Parts: sequence; C-alpha cells; structure tokens
Amino acid sequence: MTGTLLAISAAYVVLAVVVLSMGLTSRFAWWVKASAIVVSSIFFVEVFFASKGLLGWPGTDALPPKFQLLWTRVVEPDPKISSRGAIFLWLEEVDENNVPSGVPRAYRLPYSLKLADRALKARDEIMAGNPQEGLSEDLPAGDQLASSAQQRAELQPDGGTTSSTGKVELEGALEQIPRVEFRPMSAPLLPPKP
Repeated sequence: MTGTLLAISAAYVVLAVVVLSMGLTSRFAWWVKASAIVVSSIFFVEVFFASKGLLGWPGTDALPPKFQLLWTRVVEPDPKISSRGAIFLWLEEVDENNVPSGVPRAYRLPYSLKLADRALKARDEIMAGNPQEGLSEDLPAGDQLASSAQQRAELQPDGGTTSSTGKVELEGALEQIPRVEFRPMSAPLLPPKP
C-alpha cells in the first residue's frame, strides 16, 4: 500500500509541476495563475487525507446493517492524557444469506460504556469459539463523525482523541454513539433440497 500511496503522490507532484510551469510562462492574468497554484495546493492536501484509508487506518464510515464481528478492541477514556477513548471493530459484511463477504474491514466508533461492555462480551464469546453477528442501526455518516471530531479534537496514537483545550469534551459525543447489538452468528441460509 505504501507503494500505491507514493505513486499517487508522485503523480500529483508531476501534474502540478507541469500545470504550474505552463501557467507561469503563459500570458494569463495574475489571478488565473494564482488560482491554479491554490487549486493545485488544495489537491495535495486532499490526496493526503483521502489516501489515509489506503494505509489501513480504521474507517469512520457507517457500519453495515449486518456483519460478522471478527475482533474488537476497547480504548477507555483517560482524563490524564485528555483521551476520549474509542472502540475498534474488525468485521465482515454479511449478505442476505448470512454468508460473510470475506473482505474484513476495521471501524472506529466513539467510546461509550454500554457499547464497550457489549464489545468485550462479544470478544469473549469469539475467544470461546462462538462466532458473533452484529446489527447496527441509524449510525451517523462518517463525514459527520469525522468532521465534528476534527473540529474539536486531534487523533492520538492510542486511537483516542484530545481536545484542543486539553480537557476531555463529552458535549455532543453522546449523539454520535451508534446503536450496535451483538448476538451468536446465524447459520447460513441454504437453498431448498430437491
């Protein structure tokens, strides 16, 4: 994946250099040249944030409505380091026949005590050899979650967040907690026998 990221970045650098060199030697008005420079710079920043998903960071998108839980990790809030905590889920989407897709994906959810307890119980069941199925309802879109988190906090290495003021901010965090339930995995639906 790092090779892909470097290739994408190199392509944008080459494209920007070509566009800017052609634009600077042309007879366009100064504001057209300045606009080209600003737009090229914005694309560099956009590529940086858009390609973050290529590196394996957990997504903040909405969870699939039905999935098989593969593993979970709970990072509890820590006021000493101003961490709000997080719940990480590794899961596979399940189709209408209760068959996993075979493509696992990592998700990051805001911490809540109830969701943490459910996730830990589901992890214990997985460790006992009982596959777990998850159901999610009315989850916030990833852009809403990411933008509100970016406005108030910055990501920490442990997956928690720290506010810009150094205090743990819980205002608005309760609305972002998704409704996720875990239960034993349902058997796959098989076609009727002749």
